[in-house]
Amino acid sequence: MSSALNTVKPVRRKTLQTEVYQQLCELILEGNLAPGESITVASIAKAFDVSPMPVREAISRLMAGGALTVVSGRSIGVPQLDRDVFSDLRNVRLEVESLCIRWAVDNSTPEFKRDIERKLDAMISAERAGEVKGFLHANYDFHFAIYRQAGSPVLLEIISNIWLRINPYFHLLQKFGHYKISNEQHREIVSGLVAGNTERAVNALREDINSAYNIMVAANFDMENTDA
Repeated sequence: MSSALNTVKPVRRKTLQTEVYQQLCELILEGNLAPGESITVASIAKAFDVSPMPVREAISRLMAGGALTVVSGRSIGVPQLDRDVFSDLRNVRLEVESLCIRWAVDNSTPEFKRDIERKLDAMISAERAGEVKGFLHANYDFHFAIYRQAGSPVLLEIISNIWLRINPYFHLLQKFGHYKISNEQHREIVSGLVAGNTERAVNALREDINSAYNIMVAANFDMENTDA
């Protein structure tokens, strides 16, 4: 069984298709599926303890959204994004995630501020330990705690769909030592949130998004051109 499936739990609820879809989304969003890795319907069905039918339906839904694709034969994996798609995802992220930060500041509570500081500590610990999947999981927890605090299910769904497509490529950032840089930007986000300084938090988020985009584009395209 693929190591990407080690963290999943057997599905036993009646709404199998929805539950399988949600668990597959979590698998991707928490950094358990990287570009180049693949899984099969059979391996997913075994890990979730369900029949192949709800797995196929969930995969079809994710494929329609651009999060998964057929890699070869029966193997499913992350689709290769071209430069224009990376750019488009970056531009949309800058708008909708910045808006979420603004609303999160407006909805901030002492409990939220303490929680986001704990999540920052988890990212720092994962980065220092060199734990790639641990960092990606913590990074997802950090960002989505903020986006949930915005209080908009519509915006949260939009951002989740974007992250399903872009999050697997965050694996590339570790090779360039970017997790440490990213955590510096995360510290600045937290400082802005805790101080109630909206523009400080938004600017740090935009820097985080832009710097990650530059690394991912360089890793996927500029290095290919150099090798050629």
